[in-house]
Amino acid sequence: GREQALGHARSGTHESKEKRICASNASFIGNWRFRFRLLARFMSRFIRPLLNVAIAAGLGIAAWPLGQHAYGLWSQKNLERQWQEQNVGALEGAAVSATTPVSNARTVTSSSAALAAPASASAAIEKNKSASAQKTKPKPAKIKKWPLTRLSIPDIDLKTFVVQGWDDASLRRGPGHYPPSALPGSGNCVIAGHRNVYGSPFYRLDELLPGSKITLENRYGTFNYTVLQTFPTPDTNTLVLSQELGRDRPMLTLITCTIPHTSNRVILQAVLDEN
Repeated sequence: GREQALGHARSGTHESKEKRICASNASFIGNWRFRFRLLARFMSRFIRPLLNVAIAAGLGIAAWPLGQHAYGLWSQKNLERQWQEQNVGALEGAAVSATTPVSNARTVTSSSAALAAPASASAAIEKNKSASAQKTKPKPAKIKKWPLTRLSIPDIDLKTFVVQGWDDASLRRGPGHYPPSALPGSGNCVIAGHRNVYGSPFYRLDELLPGSKITLENRYGTFNYTVLQTFPTPDTNTLVLSQELGRDRPMLTLITCTIPHTSNRVILQAVLDEN
């Protein structure tokens, strides 16, 4: 009987241990479920909005270069439309000038009277002209404004339109002419452009070799240049902007940044063809 009692006591103790273990497991699982619910509630309230903001910021950063590129292309399309309208207007003006009579009856009458005038009267007229010319001081020549200009470089398949100015708004539209520098065909004409944003017009500028051809076209004419050299230089080097470079022979200077971006700039120098 004593052994049976000990056996029952041991079995009861074993059962109580199992119950305690089951109870502790249940409480452990219950605690983890509770903690998981708290974590899920915290994430839904705080973490998820932060993740949404981070995703939106990432998409915005990824889309920003695409937006810059699209704006550059759109600006160039507008400039091309202006270029075409300008050329159409010039052709129409030339056609009107060609069909307009050179002289009318009044002009013919005046010319006949002038031919019939005596030599003494002609001499008096010339004397008065010379006197008035001596009294009148010569006026300084007007500086031409920068016209809409097309830049073409066949070796890198580039056709782009150059605007006036080096400010951010101008360079977003396309390559910009340095205002203090000369116009095409005289002095040192300096033009800068982006390399990896806003259409990237000068992306392949450093690929050009000596002898490559560059053409600038505007309402004043067509100007053909031949590349002399391409080299990097610090952005503090202002000698490349000097007009002394184009004193003996008109020069074209193109400027863009380096890839990857550094404090240096890529400089291309070309000279105007003799013809």
